[in-house]
Amino acid sequence: MESHSGWSENFASSDKPYSGNGLEAVLCCPACRAGGLESLAEGLRCPGCGMLFPRIGETPILVPDAEHHCASVERMQKENPAWYTAEQDPEETSPWRHHLKKRRLYVTGVIRRHLERLGLERAERLLDLGCGDGTNLRWLSAFGRDIHGSDYNPLRLARAERRLPSAKFFLADILRYPVQPDSYDIVFCNHVIEHVPDDLGVLQTIRRILKPGGLAILGTPNEGAWWWQWAYRRAPETLRQTDHVHFYTARIIEAKMLKSSLDVTEIKHLGWGPPDWALDGRIRRYKLVDDGFALFGRVFLPHQASSLYLIATKGKPDA
Repeated sequence: MESHSGWSENFASSDKPYSGNGLEAVLCCPACRAGGLESLAEGLRCPGCGMLFPRIGETPILVPDAEHHCASVERMQKENPAWYTAEQDPEETSPWRHHLKKRRLYVTGVIRRHLERLGLERAERLLDLGCGDGTNLRWLSAFGRDIHGSDYNPLRLARAERRLPSAKFFLADILRYPVQPDSYDIVFCNHVIEHVPDDLGVLQTIRRILKPGGLAILGTPNEGAWWWQWAYRRAPETLRQTDHVHFYTARIIEAKMLKSSLDVTEIKHLGWGPPDWALDGRIRRYKLVDDGFALFGRVFLPHQASSLYLIATKGKPDA
């Protein structure tokens, strides 16, 4: 499945009968929203509209037109291979490994406190929404009994499956998300929303699939801050190397979360560096430098961090 072409040739490619992987408890049809998807050898079938969703190995492709979706992703991979096919560095090898460790420690602290308040050791069901290569699922998996990951890119899902074979994966469009309401105790959505034009749609999906009283953790770059806007003005070609369509500040993304009826309980600014993309990656690989920028930033530039985390919950059940 590492090949970048001919995805449709891999549909239903497993020699063994498809078990559904236990995902049927939460999945629904992205076309008609019917639950109770039926496991067949070829994949999953909707009992409502009869649509058949193929699979690649054990990963169901839960979009209305699987061949069109995979062909679209293949085109994006050819146009920008560095962005859509390059391996996502795990924390240990990333130039920003010290910053990534700070993010991980913050998020795990939030999850532990949430579970302690509920008197639980683990959540029943946890989702990494936009899991990419699965780098975050390696440590998120300690906090849930049933671990799920979804992404739109079949190449990245294949890598995630290899990194964490105990988790359950499915391919989906976040705006036509094939999950029933109130399904997850914890939803982690990390550096995804800035890529999606309909960001309110992303937030509404998070709220819909989150259980009442559940924990939503949203991470995004703080690129609307003047410090990082300055970095873009100094190197405008950087914009062409990403597909970011939103540039948030804490105030902007919080307002959108509130508009989507997510109750924001905490906002965290994390990570500071020089307003120069190339220099940032070169010098923050050193712990002393990363710690020094963090100390300086917290005191003198508290709202100009490179990353934002917003913690939210869902109040009343959906009608």
